Amino acid sequence: MCVSRCVLFLGCGVILVGHAWAGDWPRFSGPDGNGISSETGLPVTWTTTENVRWCAELPGEGTSSPVVVGDQVFLTCAFDGGQRRKVLCLDRRDGKQLWSREITDDDPEVTSAVTGHAAHTPVVANGLVVAMFGNAGVVCYDLAGQQQWHHGLGDFESELGLASSPIVHKGLVYLVCDHDGKWYKTFDSYLIALDLKTGETRWKTDRRGLFRSWSTPILAPAGNDRTELIVSAQDELRGYDPQNGALLWQAQGTAGWVTPSPVFGDGVIFATSGKDGPTIAVRPGGRGDVTGTHVDWKQDRGGPYVCSPLLYHGRLYVPDEHGFVRCIDAGTGEVLYRQRLGGKFTASPVAAEVRVYVTNEAGTTFVLEDGPHFRLLAENDFDEECLASPAISQGAMFYRTGRQLYCIGLAR
Repeated sequence: MCVSRCVLFLGCGVILVGHAWAGDWPRFSGPDGNGISSETGLPVTWTTTENVRWCAELPGEGTSSPVVVGDQVFLTCAFDGGQRRKVLCLDRRDGKQLWSREITDDDPEVTSAVTGHAAHTPVVANGLVVAMFGNAGVVCYDLAGQQQWHHGLGDFESELGLASSPIVHKGLVYLVCDHDGKWYKTFDSYLIALDLKTGETRWKTDRRGLFRSWSTPILAPAGNDRTELIVSAQDELRGYDPQNGALLWQAQGTAGWVTPSPVFGDGVIFATSGKDGPTIAVRPGGRGDVTGTHVDWKQDRGGPYVCSPLLYHGRLYVPDEHGFVRCIDAGTGEVLYRQRLGGKFTASPVAAEVRVYVTNEAGTTFVLEDGPHFRLLAENDFDEECLASPAISQGAMFYRTGRQLYCIGLAR
């Protein structure tokens, strides 16, 4: 059982006028892939007895983030060094397990202690939940736990494991299947789209070369009713046609270690990379090499190793593994502040109610007031390792620690 403590700083009292449940959090970083929720009535502080609705023990290891649809919470776990992987379904109201389903693989991919064998966050769409498990493939269940299909992806060669999560758009499941590919003993990196209903391949695009990525892709509107599939990877940010997988454009500027997912807002894609790598702002809609035409600004250093940036009200929040958070003017690239919070950040930040929630690996969540100047509202400490990003749904926040899932919310 974890021990939590909370420090509430003076002058940050909260008056609740009403509640507005914004609904589901069906994929990594929420419904729009940007980590932002429009819900109100979320807590600023919590302890083991205050604002904790329930805490559920998890049966296996994993760093994937929880997703929430209706009254169901989905997440993944791994056992026996990755030879067994599970999709878990819990009741959102009390944390009780509704069902679990397991797939096996006798030759799991190599991974790191931080990544593990259950790092991909599942996605829920059209009454189906899809989970990716590296060498064990990608599997799809309905919301009652009945398997619909299973698709093998091949044997990955990866020094540090795999982490890119699936996303869904117009009936297609998109998967970034990048790996180290140093010797091409198995296959080159590729991008693939599967039919959500059947698991059949709709298209597959080769990503030959060292385009390794642990980043989750996003979709970005590019004008004229055009949508682009954006993949951030080694050395390049790339835009693809989501209907056929054709490469549309590429922009130079990322580093060799790309785990953060890009974010989109105000007509611009923001991509960060580490370790201590560049941050770039790129406009979609180009053709070919757009480095000289569509890159609005670039910072050469300060990018995070793992956690994704958060774009909120025209400001880009970028935590890093050194315990700092940077707040950047998204329009100009100007650093508004750089503040040390402490610890090491792996989980991606989320935002709601003009607040930014940033959680370090030690399980401390720093609650910041959104704005151009640094203001710390509270610290909430789980005293447990926390690598997964939180989910926000129906007036509650869901935090995964090493072996537990917490539902944090104000008293009903």
